[in-house]
Amino acid sequence: MAHILILGAGYAGIRTAKRLAKLAPSDTQIDLVDKNPIHVEKMSLHEIAAGTSSVDSMSFNIKSAIDTNKVNFIQATVTKVDKDNKTVTFSDHEEMTYDYLVVGLGFRSENFGLPGADEYSLVLEDIPTAKKIYSTIEANVAKYKESNDPNDLSILVCGAGFTGVEILGELIDTTKKLQAKYDVPEIKVTCLEMATRILPMFDEDLANYAVDYLKDSGINLLTGAKIKQIEKDGVLYDDDQGTEHKVTGSTIVWTVGVSGSDVITESGFDAKRNRVMVTDYLNIESNPEVYIIGDVSASMDPESERPYPTTAQLAIAQGDVAAENIVAAIKGGEPEKFTYHSLGTIASLGQHKGIADMIIGGKHIKTKGYLASHVKNFSKDKSILEVSKLKIALAKGKL
Repeated sequence: MAHILILGAGYAGIRTAKRLAKLAPSDTQIDLVDKNPIHVEKMSLHEIAAGTSSVDSMSFNIKSAIDTNKVNFIQATVTKVDKDNKTVTFSDHEEMTYDYLVVGLGFRSENFGLPGADEYSLVLEDIPTAKKIYSTIEANVAKYKESNDPNDLSILVCGAGFTGVEILGELIDTTKKLQAKYDVPEIKVTCLEMATRILPMFDEDLANYAVDYLKDSGINLLTGAKIKQIEKDGVLYDDDQGTEHKVTGSTIVWTVGVSGSDVITESGFDAKRNRVMVTDYLNIESNPEVYIIGDVSASMDPESERPYPTTAQLAIAQGDVAAENIVAAIKGGEPEKFTYHSLGTIASLGQHKGIADMIIGGKHIKTKGYLASHVKNFSKDKSILEVSKLKIALAKGKL
């Protein structure tokens, strides 16, 4: 009897478990481990951070999404993988052994050693951090009545990558509602981004639409701003001429970048920013029984010769192939090379606007505005369905 241990119940881990439940021999032991009992749709965490969606609308109990007759869910926190002895240790559970291991432990925020980032900024990693961002925004706005400090009505977002832009879009509506609720002057939102062109994964027309929409909606977008330090009351940065400036605010949100789980480093994997280069089969050469997928995996795109960007879409696709290759190994079959065909990229700009570059039938179909927002909602519903069950997707879906 083979024992398959899956670490992490994100998109990659749950998808692997669901696929294994269908394909693995009946006597296979499948254990799925996560530190939390619920799965969170992390592509929607920015909505919780802005207070535009509830936790319940984008999370579900992991056990409710899997076949518990075939997959055993264990709530535990991973501390280290010993790939040579095929063991995994936990901070709150006894050590476990495995025959096959799937590592899908997800991401953490990366501060790049910037002074003050840990002390004074708020990161977006999970439900608790998302809730903390919104509670801080609301508390500062509410405090303005007594403080009369304009910084309490100033929100600073560091980074205009995918997550940063989506938070900015949500904050357009959030700030209006909070302004009315607490009867305060205009709430200002400023974003600092080192690049001079945001959203490079989209063409110039779509990216410019996003920039224009954000600016027209009151977002102060500072591009070419190299952040030097985070302070209690603001952010120090150099402009593209090298001149230092400071923008002040009581709420500072950090969305500059992410890396994979620190368990990767603690376990001695050869990695860069906690992402491990995998083979074409999604395992590692030194220990072929170890498969690494999702945010901790660096899977190469043969066209760009760079790792694929980490997305829910990619993680789900990797989960399918990892499961199929493990079953092939158990049965003595041939593994399948991982080939990935993106269905496109979609970014929301609040609840009712967005930009989308979809690939349908090999053709790029681009759209923006309300239609792109509906496409984004459809993609969320599709992701929920792919890692859960139909009744969950119907209950959580927006369409």
